[in-house]
Amino acid sequence: MIDPTPQPEPSSAPRRAWRAVRRAWFEADPRALGLFRIAFGLLCTWDVLRRVPWLSVFYSNDGVLSNHYALFRPHSSYTFSLLLGFGRPEEVAVFFGFTLICLALFTLGAWTRVTHLLSMLCIISLHSRNVLLENGGDVVMNLWWLWTLFLPLGRRLSIDSLRASMKRKESPGQLNRQPPPDRERVRSLAVFAVLWQLSVIYALNTVHKGGHTWLDGTAIAWTLEQDRIVTGLGQWVRDAWPLWITQAMTWGTLVIEGAAPLLLLSPIGTVWTRRVAFVTLTALHGGIFLLTDVGLFSPTMVVAYLILFSAADVELLRRALRRLAGPAIIVAYDSDCGICHWCARLGARLDRLGLITWLGRDPEGPLPPGYDRARFDAEREDTIMAWAPGGERVWHRHRAVGRIVAALPLGRLLAWVFAVPGLSWLLDRAYRAFSTRRHHFGAWCGLGVCGISIGGGPDVDDAPSDARRAARRARWILAQLGVLFFLLATGSQLLIENRFVRDTLGVKHRQPTWARKAVHYGRFFQGWSMFAPNAPMGDGWMVIEAELDDGRVIDPQTGAAPAFEPCDADRMVPGQFWGSYTSRLAGRRNSKYRDEFGKWLRNHRIRRLHLPPGAKVRRFTAWWLPDRSPPPGSGAAPTLKKRQKVLSWPRG
Repeated sequence: MIDPTPQPEPSSAPRRAWRAVRRAWFEADPRALGLFRIAFGLLCTWDVLRRVPWLSVFYSNDGVLSNHYALFRPHSSYTFSLLLGFGRPEEVAVFFGFTLICLALFTLGAWTRVTHLLSMLCIISLHSRNVLLENGGDVVMNLWWLWTLFLPLGRRLSIDSLRASMKRKESPGQLNRQPPPDRERVRSLAVFAVLWQLSVIYALNTVHKGGHTWLDGTAIAWTLEQDRIVTGLGQWVRDAWPLWITQAMTWGTLVIEGAAPLLLLSPIGTVWTRRVAFVTLTALHGGIFLLTDVGLFSPTMVVAYLILFSAADVELLRRALRRLAGPAIIVAYDSDCGICHWCARLGARLDRLGLITWLGRDPEGPLPPGYDRARFDAEREDTIMAWAPGGERVWHRHRAVGRIVAALPLGRLLAWVFAVPGLSWLLDRAYRAFSTRRHHFGAWCGLGVCGISIGGGPDVDDAPSDARRAARRARWILAQLGVLFFLLATGSQLLIENRFVRDTLGVKHRQPTWARKAVHYGRFFQGWSMFAPNAPMGDGWMVIEAELDDGRVIDPQTGAAPAFEPCDADRMVPGQFWGSYTSRLAGRRNSKYRDEFGKWLRNHRIRRLHLPPGAKVRRFTAWWLPDRSPPPGSGAAPTLKKRQKVLSWPRG
């Protein structure tokens, strides 16, 4: 017998395949984008703060590269840096401060699109001001600023989304019936750009590692012999671990990097293939970060994985945060007070873990343990109250606020402040002062005073007009065209910058000028061959022989006598920035910047280093001391090569 009920026509296999590819390559969860924005903003803030001690040395006219010289002898034909307009250290400090403000607003999601663009310009300006400090982490950071510029990073977990939500008013009874959050997936070519960028980085780094140190498994062991970049933990691993462990780590690196593009791009079982990629790649970059000091390349790579989190991954994170936040609570407040009700509305929107039940003036509502109705109504007039259903403890005033904060996502990172002796007393006094004047605050803010109920219902029409829908569509199309333009530009750069593409694949490409400009102005380079084809088997450090006016000879980098022995190499470089700068200054490609370095030394601007107070440099010679690393596991000292004179003054 034939079933008369019409059945939906099954979709074709190509259509199902396209839907899987589209979801895997071109779509992202808006909550994942919000998580990325917060983590990336904090990471870039860290990058700026770690440069503050070097502000005068590397970014001002009082340092090793003045603005006019950087403009006169630029490192690239196409250079952009807003910092070239700030000369004195005080002016550069203002720029740093402005950058940190923009990053703070971006991280919080306030005016996200504007602060995104401003932060991007500031960070690129910082990285471009003195490119002798640049490393792979800086380039990747620039790229994440670029690709995510075309994504709605402020749609969730942001002040922008909170401000839009607060336009909708509701009564106390409606606080516990919030509309479902925005979970509509973002569809954009920019999501593919991030996925493509990650895959290209890992694929090219893998194919370029074809040297004998990677094939015989000694690459990591050789890397740990680099005194200029190895950390204290790396030195311990180098001395204590047997060679077979670092060999396993070396071959494991090749496997993880080689598998990463396949796992990230797979449209089949995408959630689990990416989880495997996230775990293995995070372990890989965690090892790099702990064992070597090569800047922020590893955390900058890891933070991009958040963009690819699925809805299931976000829900796993939400459940974990819910367990950390503790039990659910009931909060009773004076709902007739305008500002109290506004604060409750704000708290209801921040309560993304669903742990808070808001209780206004409800004569039949639940009571705290040990309270009758009269006592409860009397105390609620003067204080906010919180308690856990079935519990025995009731929190009042500032402690109730602290318990509310603890119930919010990651709120326990702040809630401890409310229990610290001294601080707790101050917060209690502040709460009492606010509570007794809350009617005046409410009236001043236009939120009503006690005795005036706040009505419910929406006060704005959320349905967009036809004109707004058309404008949104036009912005989306322009964003896709922008992504396409930079994909073509960076793709062109990839074809000329990677040995595997040029030599092995035999691709001959003549880069157009527009693509070269787009890449160089933003420092969006695409050469991915780190520690390839072999791990470095030699190292080096700079020694400065400076004769002072009192006849003493010291090295301003250490304040001690110049040391030319290889065993002292780990004491010659105070940090990643100085190590990168001096090693590149010694290369012929950057010899044009040596005179500026000498001018800095002659003018006695060595405050960041170790020059005795009041001392003057009579003459100096800067040497580069290359060495050959010892064979891994031998325990021998590096072999010093012939030292090279970098610069001397007076010349001779």
